[in-house]
Amino acid sequence: MNPEPLPLPAVVAGATGSGVVWTLPAGRGVNVNLVRLEPGESIREHVNDALDVVLLGVSGTASVTIDGLEVALEPGALLVVPAGARRAVAARGGAVGYLTVHRERGGLMPRGT
Repeated sequence: MNPEPLPLPAVVAGATGSGVVWTLPAGRGVNVNLVRLEPGESIREHVNDALDVVLLGVSGTASVTIDGLEVALEPGALLVVPAGARRAVAARGGAVGYLTVHRERGGLMPRGT
């Protein structure tokens, strides 16, 4: 693993499309993904029954809905989504970048609601 800091805003700015634009290699005990959403794109409501998930705003503003409560995720802001909570994420305005972090677990798939 490269010990150099990863410039997250630059990675998001240099990427195109929506989806995971960077991920920490498996086997480190934690899953870390940098997600980018194009303007107006969203991740539909889903539930992760097994793990709490940390979201860290990197660029742009996202609207995060957790169990029906909508909050803004801005650069530098951190949210903890409890296991079992319904959540959805949507880009508001421009493109959005955010980091997701949770304990590593193979085969983890959130379920739709």
